[in-house]
Amino acid sequence: MDILLSTATHRSGSTLLQRIFNARMKTLIWGENGGCLSSFCNIYHDALYYADHSKQERAKYFNSGEDPNHWIATMTPPKDIVTASIIHSVKSFHEVLYEKKYKDTHDLIGYKEVRYGNAELNLFRMCYPKATIILLVRNPVDVWKSVSQNAKVNRYRSVKSFSNLWNRRVKTYIDLSNAHANIHLIRYEDLIDKNQATLDLIKRIGKITDEQIEKVLSVKISSSGRPIAKAHEHQIRKSCLNLLNKMGYHHG
Repeated sequence: MDILLSTATHRSGSTLLQRIFNARMKTLIWGENGGCLSSFCNIYHDALYYADHSKQERAKYFNSGEDPNHWIATMTPPKDIVTASIIHSVKSFHEVLYEKKYKDTHDLIGYKEVRYGNAELNLFRMCYPKATIILLVRNPVDVWKSVSQNAKVNRYRSVKSFSNLWNRRVKTYIDLSNAHANIHLIRYEDLIDKNQATLDLIKRIGKITDEQIEKVLSVKISSSGRPIAKAHEHQIRKSCLNLLNKMGYHHG
């Protein structure tokens, strides 16, 4: 895997960025997979727990010449083997799903996701330390305006839970981008406004031209915006104030 595009929430511009990268014929950025890495993270978490929990079981069993007359109900291989197995599993999953059929015709392959937080991004980075990760953030007020009513109820449940998710993800994004040279944090608004530094970064990573970018930016697909209650806007701005300021978003 060469590239992962990850947004803090839905309706934050991941499809637009995906389309921009795919404007280059030898680049293939796939769409969302429902957050499959979250399942791998759960597997990894559970296996690590039993690897640690069963240390004494494992030691007694092997130190006794593999005598079966010991309690071995939850005996699991040690943590280094657990980690190696999950890396192998994730890479095999991605290779067969995304790369195997297309690697001869594309030199940049990746996908975009809107569900990944700290655990998933760190697992991806552990599997692909040389891959480029682009983290995309959009002003949460505008995200909330763009989200359908069904999604507000079914996906985010409330303004409070949405604001908490945005805060949690954006903090993770800031920390990761500050810590790793191949992880880049950009704002959706800078993409739309054609901020030169943002466009230069995308051109360098995606090996694309200004003309290819403009061809995509000039065509709007599935763009939406809905009025929201002033109380909701106030609540979002208040809850997210600290990170809004850190991301350079100002009221108005």
